[in-house]
Amino acid sequence: MDTLTAQLSLILVKICKRHEKRGTLSGIMKLGQDLDEAEGRDIENFFGLAPLIHTSRNEIKLSFERFLAGKSENEIATLLERIYQLSGRNRPTSLSLHNDAAPLLLDQLKLNFPRLGPIHQVLSQNQESLARKLRQQTSQIRQFYFTAATIVDYLLDNEKEITLSELGARFCADSKQLRQGELKKVVEQWLRLMRPELPENEEVWEEFLVIRDRLTITALLFAPLIYSKGGREYDWINQLYQAGEPAMVSWFHLEGITSCRLAGKKKENATLISCENEAPFSQLLREETGHVLLFSAGFPNRAVRKLYQLLSPLASNCHHWGDSDLAGLRIAAILHAIHPLKLWRCDLATLKRHKTKLLPLAKNQAQAASSILRTEPTFPFAPELSFTCEHGWLEQESWLAEKSN
Repeated sequence: MDTLTAQLSLILVKICKRHEKRGTLSGIMKLGQDLDEAEGRDIENFFGLAPLIHTSRNEIKLSFERFLAGKSENEIATLLERIYQLSGRNRPTSLSLHNDAAPLLLDQLKLNFPRLGPIHQVLSQNQESLARKLRQQTSQIRQFYFTAATIVDYLLDNEKEITLSELGARFCADSKQLRQGELKKVVEQWLRLMRPELPENEEVWEEFLVIRDRLTITALLFAPLIYSKGGREYDWINQLYQAGEPAMVSWFHLEGITSCRLAGKKKENATLISCENEAPFSQLLREETGHVLLFSAGFPNRAVRKLYQLLSPLASNCHHWGDSDLAGLRIAAILHAIHPLKLWRCDLATLKRHKTKLLPLAKNQAQAASSILRTEPTFPFAPELSFTCEHGWLEQESWLAEKSN
């Protein structure tokens, strides 16, 4: 197509700018939204149907992996020259890759993803290995690293559960790409670099709300809860509570709830306690305090957050019991942002009484905690975090009843 519509001309310029910024054509690029029939047909005629993705939001996106599939590096270079020619844009000569391929790639990653500092640092420390890979498969390696960085950058702001299949479909045009293989391994390693405070045995995907499937979004609750949805009242959670048993609540139960109440409990007499770890949660059940108990299971998933949102207005006191390391205090902060709470059995006074039980922070945990104190002046549990940095952290299981109220 030598004669281009205004829409196509803008798209080709956008492709050129993307290549100039990244040094590669990879990932998925939005071409337009709510286009009329003629505009959509022009795009289909130019790129073909195979590389295009039509979304439920009436968007058209281009998968560069599909667009360039089966093409050699020479064919890709010829195609790129053609795109520059049609767009009327001069291709910068500085994009030519020679012996400085690794430094150039690192600079472009830093430019495009400024928030990924820990990842840039690790890559810079391994430039020789990166250079060897680039000499063997230049365009593929550049594409691989940009895709991985794009996924990690997206997950930093993610606030909604997403499956590995959905991530693969969104960023690789293939739902299977992130289920296993090298890309999944690298993304997982990079995510852990972005959360150095996470214990090694902690699932890093869950920290960024990446789930295996939506059936796994559940929460464990002990409460006389009765809820309504669809014009009907449900009391099965309350029945389990009366029998002394917690309820496993799934997202399917929570979706569409219009109102809820605590049977037999007035707000002034209701206390809600969220609990980070399994053994302490079981301990609370055995204590038979009559409190409403919510198991966060580490970082709270969507079901836990929804239950806390529903339950917290029904209680006069909301508490959280967790570890006093950065991960534990961040869990409390996540819930505190939904509805204010107070630390319980891990507050500053309790930590001071348990000085002999405190565990030292690992070096990376201490650095991450210090960074939070320095960069987040409004962190709600700064006194506890500051004490932890100086003296160590209290594990939930180390709490002693005779040393607290």
